[in-house]
Amino acid sequence: MSSQRSVQRVFIIAKRSSRYNVTIPKRLYATRNNKAYIGGIFEPFLNDKIDKKSVIDHDLIKDFSKVTVKDILPEDDVLNLAIQSKQISLPIDTQKEIVSILINDTFDNDKILKLVNNKSTELTAFGNILLRNSKFGAPLALKLYKLGMEHGDDRGAFSYANMVYRGYAGTLKNEEEGIKVMSQLAQKGHPYAQINLAAIIMRTQPDQVASAVKLYELAGQAGLDKAYSELGRMYRLGYGVHQDHKKAIDYFKKGAQTGNPQCNFMLGVYCSSGLGNDERKPDQEKAFKHFQKAAVKGMAEAQYNVGLRFLKGHGVEANSFNAAEFFRMAALQGFQLAQVNLAGMYSEGRGVKSDLDEAREWLQKAAAGGGSIGKDAQKRLDELDEIQGKKKDKCTIM
Repeated sequence: MSSQRSVQRVFIIAKRSSRYNVTIPKRLYATRNNKAYIGGIFEPFLNDKIDKKSVIDHDLIKDFSKVTVKDILPEDDVLNLAIQSKQISLPIDTQKEIVSILINDTFDNDKILKLVNNKSTELTAFGNILLRNSKFGAPLALKLYKLGMEHGDDRGAFSYANMVYRGYAGTLKNEEEGIKVMSQLAQKGHPYAQINLAAIIMRTQPDQVASAVKLYELAGQAGLDKAYSELGRMYRLGYGVHQDHKKAIDYFKKGAQTGNPQCNFMLGVYCSSGLGNDERKPDQEKAFKHFQKAAVKGMAEAQYNVGLRFLKGHGVEANSFNAAEFFRMAALQGFQLAQVNLAGMYSEGRGVKSDLDEAREWLQKAAAGGGSIGKDAQKRLDELDEIQGKKKDKCTIM
């Protein structure tokens, strides 16, 4: 069956969900504070990226006859650390015995289950260890996730579904199977499965946007503020829906209530532009507060905006020292505009002690980022090189 047909199966389930008043069974899934428990290792699906450090790129090994347990498992100190941090409770010797069974042609499910005392959650936990720390861990983790799924662990089912849907780390790709499992989880109220199915629908079936919206809303109600961020983005841009700033703001407000930085940032944008109120008048004080909430969560663009507002006194009393500190936060994350402006402040001695060497260092970082901002930074860097040791004309704040 083609992936196109397999995706259509999702829509049938999604339509059923939208047809009824679906409630999230709290006894099955935790809320936002415990979302790591239900999401597992494959949470960041919306960005369509997985931390590349967690899995070493490799060609999938189909024949484990020449691979030993030592080749697969990380060092004992890494395994001990996982036990101490309560990622897993299986003794190291048990972990080694399970790997020995996994690489054997006669894969013995019953023996593995006995080793984990029939605790399917331990299978998923061990799969996570292998996936994150082993060069050859992906195909073995997939076996553990599948076994955990077959014995009732939804975290294992979710990880299994994501791996087969993507063909992750060289494992065999099967979109239909991945969608099928995610659909089953979504019907049970698994918010990460709901959000993933919604993302699949938006990418592949724009005529089924209503189903995607319903799934995002269900995920948001279960505590995933990321779902509200995505809904707000859709209505703000008119992505798959009619552009509606009021709806966008309503969704951003819902996400902001639980501290979502992207939602707070977008509310800041709306307040700053005046689109956030009926009078269409900018409210810079409210904008600053929203930007600040996003900034303290580590969002580089928000940190830059807070720095700029401290510098210019928009919505807050001007304070060059605070401006430099927020520019620094964003600059350390590689945000080019912040790097250029921090260089300008060091060049002027504004909010910080004048230091042309420090200014040069930040301009070099910005120039290395390329693009139009990088070209401007290189131009300023060339000018700085010419006048090193002399008082520089004031650097324009961008």
